[in-house]
Amino acid sequence: MTKVLWQSLGILLVGGAVGCGAPGQDGAMLQDDPISQGLLSSNGLASVNGLSSTNGLCSTNGLASTNGLASTNGLASTNGLASTNGLMTSTAGRSTVEYLAKCALSNGDYIDKADNTGVVRRYYGKMGIGTGWKDGSCDNDCQERISACMLAHMNSTGAKVPIFINGDPTMMPSVGISMPHAAGSDAAIQEGVFFGNMITSNPPIAYFAKGDGFKANIAGRLGASSTNPYQAYSGYRSDDSYFYNGTAEGLCGGTDIDGEHFEYTSCGRSDYAYGPFTTEWNNVLTTYVNRNYNGAVSQDWVQRTLNFNNEGLGLKTSRRADVWTTSYNMEFKNTVWDYATGETSIDDINGGRRFCSGHWGEHTVITKNSGEPFSIVGMKIGYIGENSTLTIKGYSKGSSTVKQVNVAYPSTSGTQVNLNWDGLIKVEIRGPQGHCIDDLVIKT
Repeated sequence: MTKVLWQSLGILLVGGAVGCGAPGQDGAMLQDDPISQGLLSSNGLASVNGLSSTNGLCSTNGLASTNGLASTNGLASTNGLASTNGLMTSTAGRSTVEYLAKCALSNGDYIDKADNTGVVRRYYGKMGIGTGWKDGSCDNDCQERISACMLAHMNSTGAKVPIFINGDPTMMPSVGISMPHAAGSDAAIQEGVFFGNMITSNPPIAYFAKGDGFKANIAGRLGASSTNPYQAYSGYRSDDSYFYNGTAEGLCGGTDIDGEHFEYTSCGRSDYAYGPFTTEWNNVLTTYVNRNYNGAVSQDWVQRTLNFNNEGLGLKTSRRADVWTTSYNMEFKNTVWDYATGETSIDDINGGRRFCSGHWGEHTVITKNSGEPFSIVGMKIGYIGENSTLTIKGYSKGSSTVKQVNVAYPSTSGTQVNLNWDGLIKVEIRGPQGHCIDDLVIKT
């Protein structure tokens, strides 16, 4: 689980839909990108038909015998996916087939499969992470990739909402890795990492690990539903004594996308502190989301100032996956690198309250809770640790160009920074020591 810098080459598949549509047709190819990848999809698989606590999708007592699915034969064949029994005979089962095809087959490819009444149904591909299963067998790596994809698409409510998906370009080149904003997505929040083997394992193995921006407020998604089949991946790292309970930051490794943003490509754990990895998963998928999808947030683009004076003191967090929300649906999150413990808090400094990030090697991420764009006119920013240069970066949807301002040695009382940045998905404030934000002027 070493950090490796990848440069992913290929085609960027972007698309998505909110609401129900024809099976497999909720995505479209919008643009080609010769450098970076990533995939915008939609979740909505309410359950995996036939999956229980004791039976996997293709286990002896699972779908292989009663639900007409086998990993040793192609999905397009009768022996691979039967028409007369199992999945193709029920609405829930056919929904499972929809997502199996979506995960396995390439964008634009499809299989035609008759149900038990003789009606021929067409299921389209999109992710392309198990293309060999169309006409041949699905080996262990294929099973793990399909399982990760199915888990990433789980939503116990059945609702379809956009998710942006990244995967290791060496294991899943049809997905690849990119920053969501550069790929035209407004899913700026890293939700979670999914992996396991639900196809031949008995009982099925299904895990998630919470991402840097995890927050359990999306109905039917990880942490907000007890009916999804996955469980939190927990254990020790081999180089420290901390027990990580379902957090990707401690148990997953991967690659720096652009020298600053980390993307997970594998997960592993030890049974005891400083012990060797007892399990390791190299077929993982990482999802990005917006905070909510209710469409009820209105934007009047009126200039307003957040000075945090009405917020309660404290509100401290202790890990980078924790988040904190303030007025006007704006959200502030602290992240730290190299597994250090960080803190965010509301502090009373120089007679006024500020949002502070108080540890070395960390930065603050500002987003809008609903995922909508916003503008930043300016802010007052200062250090609470050793003086050094702060970097403020702004990211916009559909643009790989990053806005940037360097603030040299801001004062502890606060230095005014004028920005006038529009159409932002997120803003990052980076520095080697702790810093505070005050009088943040926004339009939203």
